[in-house]
Amino acid sequence: MALFFFSYARNDLVGEDLYLDRFFERLCDEVSTRGGLPRDSVGFMDREGQSGQLWADMLSENLAHCKVFVPAYSPLYFGSEVSGQEWSAFAARLTAHQEATGVRPKSVLPVWWLPPRGELPPVAGDLHDPRDAFGTEYKKYGLKTLVRQRRYKDDYEDFLDRYTDMILKAAETPPDPFRVPDLLSLPNAFAPAEPPAAAAGGQLPAPRTGGGARKVVFVVAVGRRDDMQHLGQAELDVYGDELVDWRPYHPASSLSIVVRAQGVAVAREMESQVVPADDSLFTLLDGPADRQCLVVLIVDPRSAELPLFQQLFARLNGRRSSNSVILVPSDLDELRKGPQGNQLYDRLYASLGHWIEAGGGSFRGDLPSMTDFERVLGQVLIEIQGRIMRMASVVRRVEPAGPQYRPVLTGPGGLGR
Repeated sequence: MALFFFSYARNDLVGEDLYLDRFFERLCDEVSTRGGLPRDSVGFMDREGQSGQLWADMLSENLAHCKVFVPAYSPLYFGSEVSGQEWSAFAARLTAHQEATGVRPKSVLPVWWLPPRGELPPVAGDLHDPRDAFGTEYKKYGLKTLVRQRRYKDDYEDFLDRYTDMILKAAETPPDPFRVPDLLSLPNAFAPAEPPAAAAGGQLPAPRTGGGARKVVFVVAVGRRDDMQHLGQAELDVYGDELVDWRPYHPASSLSIVVRAQGVAVAREMESQVVPADDSLFTLLDGPADRQCLVVLIVDPRSAELPLFQQLFARLNGRRSSNSVILVPSDLDELRKGPQGNQLYDRLYASLGHWIEAGGGSFRGDLPSMTDFERVLGQVLIEIQGRIMRMASVVRRVEPAGPQYRPVLTGPGGLGR
């Protein structure tokens, strides 16, 4: 992966002389020479401007491993949705590093290509502005003027010298690698915050104190190593003494499933919590519609035989909720083909058959790899958020003077119909 990721507005790369492209190539030359690095491993610039999942995956992979993020500021840059998503992806990586280490690396080094008009978006405005260090002309006109006008040749060379040193220094302390599961699902970091909509009568709705649609609780149903050993499970390497030790994709991936799940939440700018599967699950499912958090139950199919989970799943199987989904980090179709596979699947089906048959994405067991798990989790978080927000909107539309309950017809057996 490249040492730095060059983020720019594709519409800035126009004209016969392609000044932006010329600057990128020169910067790569300088970083390569001064850093003693192979020329082809220095900078990444997406010149194709394509679309689609493969293109997004390529950007995500480079954003996950580059050491420095170089945004080229311009009026067009802050109007570009793709650039805003690239910024969100790298910002999620910085946040994940900060949560793990307590330190937020200074790995975003902007270039003022053309000075933007008006105020910068908050995410950019919070960064240190280093323009005073590069002279009056750069601050006033931007780097494009220095590149294309011969009279500013010395200013341009001075900029390249010092900016190259800044990149190499920042690359010494990069954030830990972190890949967002789906770049195209990320918010545009430059989009202005939407003002609250006025309710009927011109009154603003009461603020939501729960913030449920921005919080996800990962409820993890997996046995500890000792529990699984008592069940006679042979693949004990995937288990441990804590939830964070569970690595269902080992040896293909030795990463903790709960750590990666929380990483997906960070990429969605969501607060997350990991809890063991127990009776508290039903408290999470029964919250008021406008206060509900997202609930993702992550189930180990081999742990379904444990008595605790058999009882829990028996209660859960007859319920349905708009704020939840069940994910099984496995390929259940392949699982059924292996030794004892049918027994494992039959046991899981006996416990959660209603969820499996329900469809609509409420149960996903087609997750053969960590990449699939992260991708699907990112998708279902968006789906559940939408459900919660739609339900909350319905709740808030009820006027205080309106009906507070629905009439219930009771049959001979006393059951509401």
